[in-house]
Amino acid sequence: MTALTPDVQLSKTELKDQPILAWSLIVLSSILLGIWAVKGTIALRNILLGIETLLSFFYCLNFFKFNKEKIPFRNWLPLILLGLMFCWVIFHYLFLSRFPEQQFHELTSTWLRSGLAIVVGIGTGLAFQQRPKAIQFLWIGILASFTYLFYQYIPKAIALNTSFVPDYASYIFYGKISGVLVGTILVLGLLGTMADAIRRGQFWDIFGAAFFWLLGTATALYAYVFIFDARNGVGLAAIFFTLMIITTIFQLIKAALTRKMGLSVPLLLALIIVSTVMLGWFGIQHIKHNPGWSTMWEDTKTSIQIQKYPNWQNPQVMGYPQNPNGEEVKANTYERLAWASAGARIFLPENPLGVGILSKPFTTLLMQKYPNGGAYIPSTHSAWVEIALAFGYPGLLLTLGALFGLLCISVSFAGPHQYLTNLLSLGLILLYTVGEISSQHAIEMLCFLIALMSALLPSSE
Repeated sequence: MTALTPDVQLSKTELKDQPILAWSLIVLSSILLGIWAVKGTIALRNILLGIETLLSFFYCLNFFKFNKEKIPFRNWLPLILLGLMFCWVIFHYLFLSRFPEQQFHELTSTWLRSGLAIVVGIGTGLAFQQRPKAIQFLWIGILASFTYLFYQYIPKAIALNTSFVPDYASYIFYGKISGVLVGTILVLGLLGTMADAIRRGQFWDIFGAAFFWLLGTATALYAYVFIFDARNGVGLAAIFFTLMIITTIFQLIKAALTRKMGLSVPLLLALIIVSTVMLGWFGIQHIKHNPGWSTMWEDTKTSIQIQKYPNWQNPQVMGYPQNPNGEEVKANTYERLAWASAGARIFLPENPLGVGILSKPFTTLLMQKYPNGGAYIPSTHSAWVEIALAFGYPGLLLTLGALFGLLCISVSFAGPHQYLTNLLSLGLILLYTVGEISSQHAIEMLCFLIALMSALLPSSE
């Protein structure tokens, strides 16, 4: 297997370079990622998607016209699965629809924009193939949106004389989960980009990537703790940091055994120290502010017993059960786990092909089965459960299959963005497991990122 060098140029395939088109796609995609989850930007998002779709179409047309290398089937697999998902959505509307008007509305809005996002993602990914180091520009848009978030946050913190101001309803994003969504993409993107830079071994390349990673990651973690009070964001960051630290330790051991103590060794040591200190400090701060961490295990054991404790059907009326310690479970933990368990274990087996709508499928099924259920309940708080309830087992398998396919391919075949694709595909699987991000902009962003990573896969083995 021959890994692509970091400065690989596709001129070897007689691919005609299109710098203006490529940079236009990169810059506009960065802006689009930055505003995708921001309130009041739907018109601008539509304009950007329309412009970028045209640019991406011409860029891809030129790419496949001049590219003489045959792209292996494995690279197409995630896109094929994503395409089959769209076919399933249309088939569902034509032959299985229970709510045709609502489903048609989603087809002409969310799914239409998602289709455009796939085209944009492919074109942007191909643009990065010619200029791998430019991937850093993709994350600037998200960092800019967090800069505006802090512009909103700082006056509140000063006025209240406290750093802990989780008034997320008044901030730039659609609720705290949208902040966690873009924050996690930022953390994963920067971490993967830095890991690929370390693998290339060029000092200034590594220094720039490390500085950007430190700035972006600290920004996202601060927002998780003090602005959003988001346990899922902190928990996901802890998982990613732990995986990174373990992997880095193995790399150091390997370097010591092979006696190849090059430039990367002190950088890896510094990475372990900085990551441990940063994660530890933010973790301690969040444990102080969020009492849910202290009883999480006991609350979890109670929450998943949905037959014994039917309170999940309407907690506002039925109240919350007690955990094994005799304490009332924390509402946030109970609702997330109980509703996700009910969705996966009760409603999905009863609706194996789904109800066809992304907007509140759990609420719809809950009200049908339990007339006294809580109509206020928004979702199961797990995107994968919601997608399964919307489009059944086929929809879940096709969407998850695209991400698992990306993960397996990127692990097996080295390329200039190997670690980025590894981390981002794994991170999206975990993020959409614990986040209520199963409709509108979250689906569009998921389709864009799957298409982007598919286009980043190496063409050579």
